[in-house]
Amino acid sequence: SSGINAEYGKECRRTLPQEKCSFCQIDFYVIGDINKSKPACKKCSEYYNKFGDPKPCDWCKTPSAFKGSKCFQCKSAEEKYGKPSRCEGCKKNAYFDKGPEAKKKVDNKALCLLCTLKYKKELHRSGKFKRSSAEIVNSKQSKSKRVKESNDASSSAHRGCKSKGVSKETGIQVDLCGHSAVEDKADPDKDNSMEAILLTTQLKEEIAQLKRQLDTRDRDLIEKQKSLNEKKTEMWELEKKLQKKLTDQGHEHLKRIEGMEQIIRDVRSQNSLLVRKLKTNSRKSNTPSLATSLLMDTEETDST
Repeated sequence: SSGINAEYGKECRRTLPQEKCSFCQIDFYVIGDINKSKPACKKCSEYYNKFGDPKPCDWCKTPSAFKGSKCFQCKSAEEKYGKPSRCEGCKKNAYFDKGPEAKKKVDNKALCLLCTLKYKKELHRSGKFKRSSAEIVNSKQSKSKRVKESNDASSSAHRGCKSKGVSKETGIQVDLCGHSAVEDKADPDKDNSMEAILLTTQLKEEIAQLKRQLDTRDRDLIEKQKSLNEKKTEMWELEKKLQKKLTDQGHEHLKRIEGMEQIIRDVRSQNSLLVRKLKTNSRKSNTPSLATSLLMDTEETDST
């Protein structure tokens, strides 16, 4: 913005459109073509081209930490003023104590950089912005100088504007400050046009902010849906493994039961054969032995 301030006068800058940087969240004047989907100020654009996608800053939480864990604004402020404290506006640990003079400009509030800019913008819009005592003194001291130079103010205004163009309606050469090369008359609709420009800029900022919020929510919903689908897949795989394990265990159990039953049947069959043989032998000898009695008792027990 310092390069713009040097090249364009105050009135010229007011005619330039403004956008909110998608990285540091600070408004900047748009000169030339920019990426509409991801507008970036000059500094953030340079860092993006050099370091790639940034991370959220440890202090202000804006996605502008291109190198390290802190953005260039917070890093510079930390080196000058030390560790930050809690901001009264956004409640983030992003307020750097710059002294009482800086706090006076925002009604002695402890505000971070973004909240300070937002607060001053609201004061300007409501017409309640108060200048500091130093600014008032400097204004009084320079008042006499401006009176002396009022005679050649028109020519100075023409020299201060570097960029010129041609009006589409009249064909007269006009500079960016709105001065004509033929005459320098006050524009009665100037105030109304400036208010319209400010209102349009404000609406664009609000629309862009809403779009960013919607994009963030859409991304969050997509991530949550993806995570839910992964959990469902894991649960399905686990249920499938458990079902297979239970089925295998059931088959194995049935096989064991069938094996035991087959062994019992074989033992009973062998026992029956042995009993019949013993009975035959006992009939021949007409003297039943003790073993025959035991086997007959066993056979009767098995049959019951």
